[in-house]
Amino acid sequence: MPYSSPRKVKIVCTLGPASSSLERIRELIHAGMDVARLNFSHGSHDFHRQLVANIREAAAAVGKTVAIMQDLQGPKIRLGKLAAAGVVLEKGQRVCLHPEGSAPKTLQAGETPLPIMAEIAAPVAADVRPGARILFDDGKVATRALSVSGPEIHVQVEVGGKLSSNKGMNLPGTPLSIPCLTDKDREDLKFGVEQKVDAIALSFVRSAADIEELKDILRDLTGEPPMVVAKIERQEAVAQMDSIIEVTDGILVARGDMAVEVGAERVPPIQKQLIKSCNELGVPVITATQMLESMIACPTPTRAEASDVANAVFDGTDCVMLSGETASGDFPVESVQTMARIIEETEKNRGFSTPREILPLPGSIVESIEFSASRIANHVGAVAIACLTHSGMAAKTLAKFRPYRPIIAIMDNERQLRKLAFVWGVRGVIIPKIVATDDLFAMVETTLLENKLADPDDYVVVTAGVPTLRRGTTNMVKVHKIGAQSERSPRRT
Repeated sequence: MPYSSPRKVKIVCTLGPASSSLERIRELIHAGMDVARLNFSHGSHDFHRQLVANIREAAAAVGKTVAIMQDLQGPKIRLGKLAAAGVVLEKGQRVCLHPEGSAPKTLQAGETPLPIMAEIAAPVAADVRPGARILFDDGKVATRALSVSGPEIHVQVEVGGKLSSNKGMNLPGTPLSIPCLTDKDREDLKFGVEQKVDAIALSFVRSAADIEELKDILRDLTGEPPMVVAKIERQEAVAQMDSIIEVTDGILVARGDMAVEVGAERVPPIQKQLIKSCNELGVPVITATQMLESMIACPTPTRAEASDVANAVFDGTDCVMLSGETASGDFPVESVQTMARIIEETEKNRGFSTPREILPLPGSIVESIEFSASRIANHVGAVAIACLTHSGMAAKTLAKFRPYRPIIAIMDNERQLRKLAFVWGVRGVIIPKIVATDDLFAMVETTLLENKLADPDDYVVVTAGVPTLRRGTTNMVKVHKIGAQSERSPRRT
């Protein structure tokens, strides 16, 4: 019997030092983890290899489908190594940003030298123009460019503060030409494909071309590529969100870097627009960053955090994500339990959200069938909607219409089933093989009964592609009463 939950919105958990053991991962799955995020900004391949093994062993033991998302680091736009005591910058102070490992060549009188990572110094300097804002440490220290001399940038401090080694840099309003994929990312990508991860999250996305490039690389690496999830954090990506959503397999609303790039006040409406656009196209969307941040060190969340999670659910997000709460916090399991309770309570009150009527695309048979299934199930009081699907597309399409009834994907491909862990409301059951048969509904009955997803005399709505059940042929919807097949079957003598 598969692990089941009444929850529709899925939970993504970042794994790290606080959550790497087999036992702790089992606890996180029991608490509600649907997707495990592996952050490749930290940890060796050996560390992540063991994490993958632990996730799969724990998921099998619990009997739940858990997907694995590899989050690529992307280009590191950071300060270099500073003195142990750090550097304190004062408002009005002039600073020379220069490549780490070499003395500044254009240091002017009265300027303070400040190293930035050598590999990004030249490309960043090539993109920066006088007047550009350059922020450090999530915007805590703000400077403005005065002039550029080769790989060195001369800036003046507008908001002072203390900086330490390797703090991040942001250049809001400056389009950057640095490639999304670094040499490290490409090596990590090969490793992820070898480990058969279910999704790749791409950092530093600016346009649809970045997604297409990654998909081309994945097609060369494997015949069954993982999903590609675009992290929306740059101003360029916000401006081109519609074209990015059209080509990607999923969206991650990376609110932390986004807030620094575009301003915290713009994040809530951008979040809502991204979720709305993804919902309309049936693209899974993950809302992330600081959702239960206080639970890194406290066993209970703030009221504002509970409202933040609830509002993402009301907005229509497919997933909500925990980062430091589960990766390095003191209360990883409690964080997942808390998030699950907030989601479940919010979903009981769907009436408080503004419903959006999403209609099937004109001419699409599968969308018309699944839209109808959603409406029919709600009207007849079916206990579930069962989709027979090879690729999972029928179940994903059905989720687009947000039915009130559970969506059960009956599949014969476990890897495709794991990809549905990102999709709102979908739970799955693996069967040995989907084949055309006169006993189609008897097979559905048996599957639902054996997995305790329906009882005798319950009504279920079934969608499939008949008569062949071939991939991509969904053309049938039927209201079926559990037990009706056996009642009509002739008695054997």
